[in-house]
Amino acid sequence: DLVVPVLQLFQKEWNDIKNKIVKCDAKPIISIDTINYNVFKECVDNDLVDILNDISACTNNPEIIKLLKKKNKFYSVVLMHKRGNPHTMDKLTNYDNLVYDIKNY
Repeated sequence: DLVVPVLQLFQKEWNDIKNKIVKCDAKPIISIDTINYNVFKECVDNDLVDILNDISACTNNPEIIKLLKKKNKFYSVVLMHKRGNPHTMDKLTNYDNLVYDIKNY
């Protein structure tokens, strides 16, 4: 998986740039979009991201919630919903009550 090495490289490059700038309070906000627990864990353990996005709303792996609870850091978390799988979801776009369906996902 290339995600974590790329994020680590970005973090290193950013720190190098930041150290060359006299006053730099800014920090890029990094978001990761994955349902892979190991990617989430490595990103959280190494403080590589600020925003976590899971299209399964952590239903594919509820351990993600436990992982985040253990950390002493606030993360913005985007929990999405999905219908079907990648092969069928484009056909499952009809909703009787979209808000109800998302709320009860």
